[in-house]
Amino acid sequence: MVMSEHSAVVGVFTDYEQAEQAINELRRVGFSDDEISVSRGGAATGGVIESLKGLFTKQEPTALTTADDFIRVGVPEQDASYYQSELAAGRTIVVVRATGLQQEALGILRHYGAYDATTRQP
Repeated sequence: MVMSEHSAVVGVFTDYEQAEQAINELRRVGFSDDEISVSRGGAATGGVIESLKGLFTKQEPTALTTADDFIRVGVPEQDASYYQSELAAGRTIVVVRATGLQQEALGILRHYGAYDATTRQP
């Protein structure tokens, strides 16, 4: 997975169920919904709290759909277009803001089958 100076760890999943399992594990070990962003095939959620806020305030959660969106959350510029194209291809992208816990987040994402811009697995 990719780690940047902004502590973002990114995983690409071909199977949404595996992404859900990884997210559940991230939550179980203490990552908050505000630290986990999920983008799926053009639709994104910023976590449960953001989704609930959107229901009550009519605001949409921040979607990670463009390269600039990925850069804004800490993805290195040279990798942002790759993640945008993976999203366009129907993959699920999980971004974890894991300050100080990058290795733990990385291990969880990999355990559940994620790949990233450096491994580029189909």
